Amino acid sequence: SQSLKEIRRRQDLSNPDNVKLFPAKETSRREGEYDVKTTQTHVIKIKKSADDQLLNQRFRQLIAGAGSGAVTKTATAPLERVKILQQLQGMKAETATNPKYKGVMGTLRTVLSEEGFLALYKGNGANVLRVVPVYALKFTFNDTFRDIVKVDDRPLTFSRLILSGTMAGLFQTCITYPLETVRTRLTLGKGLGVEYKGIMDVFRQTIRTEGVGGLYKGIAPTFLTGSPYVGLQMTFYEVFKRNQPKLEDDKMMLGQVYRLLCGAFAGLIAQTVTYPGDTVRRRMQTNGMKGEAKLYSSSIDCTKKIIRNEGTKALFNGYTANAVRCLPGAAIQFWAYDLLKSMLGA
Repeated sequence: SQSLKEIRRRQDLSNPDNVKLFPAKETSRREGEYDVKTTQTHVIKIKKSADDQLLNQRFRQLIAGAGSGAVTKTATAPLERVKILQQLQGMKAETATNPKYKGVMGTLRTVLSEEGFLALYKGNGANVLRVVPVYALKFTFNDTFRDIVKVDDRPLTFSRLILSGTMAGLFQTCITYPLETVRTRLTLGKGLGVEYKGIMDVFRQTIRTEGVGGLYKGIAPTFLTGSPYVGLQMTFYEVFKRNQPKLEDDKMMLGQVYRLLCGAFAGLIAQTVTYPGDTVRRRMQTNGMKGEAKLYSSSIDCTKKIIRNEGTKALFNGYTANAVRCLPGAAIQFWAYDLLKSMLGA
């Protein structure tokens, strides 16, 4: 008690304006790897353990990835729906020979005239619900696998970057794939003769008519093309980013633009290489919906029938809409993730 009074007396003598050196109440804050607690008489720094620091870092990466996904998918939802409608219209006899949805602008006009403006965002709720865990896990798994394969402090080689990204895509797919199926089915709408009342309705009807396995239709081509897509996307973004020119402080905005372009072109390269597999996956996800007869017995059968009945170019149906969507989408997701990671100190 006496020492506390002495401290306060010294504060009064050294502070004629009576500015308190210590707060009246205890406060806590975080400074890097330390938890800092300030009392009336002391400032206490407690260093967190390595495990606590790693867990905290992974949690912040999850938050950054989730935020990046929600922003990206909402911004590009109309183009996403255009792409999926063009990919799947070949499954209906009447639209296989005489496509209803032609081109990006033509498809947009058709959807707007038949279903209204909000129809451009049909399935976006399920998509955001899907991408929050998808992006959170994708980015976090990618950073985790990079830490695992890292040797000393040397930059990862191209092959190690590919391995990390592909494994991230594989693990993320295993966990979140049912949400991908739900999103695809919600996107169809009455234009292709299919309509659901919402996310839970898709789950209920799919499980009732096709079993739980119906939620995992198309997962085989996803393993073969979706996982490498994540690997290619993550790898090319890192490669492009490493070659970013060093800029002065007054040109930092130019650096942000360069990061956006890195993400855009990384996404475009990955999408182009793996796009046929994405078309097969979409069709398998909607194959035999609501108890209808299946058009395809397997992913290989699906690929063969598309090529035989519609031509090889049908594997790239919707590619233009996808490229238009991909450029801003991929740019936004990497830029947002880097920005959020920086803000969260991850």
